[in-house]
Amino acid sequence: YAARGADGTPVLGVNLGEVGFLNAVAPEDAEDAVLEEVAAFREGEMDVREAPRLVASVGEWRSTPAANEITVQGERRGRGGGIDYEVRVDGALYSGTHADGVLVATQTGSTAYNLSEDGPILHPGVDAIVLNEMCADEGMAPLTVDTDAEITVTVTAAGTESAVVISDGRRPTTFDPPIDVTVSRAAVPMRIAGPRSDFFEALGKLE
Repeated sequence: YAARGADGTPVLGVNLGEVGFLNAVAPEDAEDAVLEEVAAFREGEMDVREAPRLVASVGEWRSTPAANEITVQGERRGRGGGIDYEVRVDGALYSGTHADGVLVATQTGSTAYNLSEDGPILHPGVDAIVLNEMCADEGMAPLTVDTDAEITVTVTAAGTESAVVISDGRRPTTFDPPIDVTVSRAAVPMRIAGPRSDFFEALGKLE
């Protein structure tokens, strides 16, 4: 939520939950951490990491950039719902079937919705995004591709009442098929300041 509002301005995460892949600062250390980052900024020594975000487009429409994932799905999941679609990577056909939806996740989002859909976990050092079909009838295995790849989900009118495009689980936008939804890397990444979390220590908290 903060990253969406910051739109490229460095953010510092305070871990109020349990996992905290991006939030390495404990609440009791937050004040000191902010003051240290302000001092580092003034001295030109702020350590800022960049993480890619994704944006979806349908014609002239653009989604809010997503730090975790873009989903293209039906208005409802399960029997009688979902979408009929074809999905292409840089113009090459990868899969075409019926599913609850298609999910495209960043490294950051690989441990969020993507993981709950049996997608792979990406180490933050891997420059890739995940393409994951959600409960597909005859789909392919989840696929990792370069962050600069362009993924196109063509939602057909057959078997699809409507298609919903969602960025990070918020602001769902409904379209009447047939439509082409293009998912690509956003021009402005998410920028993260503050101490780095231990990825594998945080990963253990998922168990």
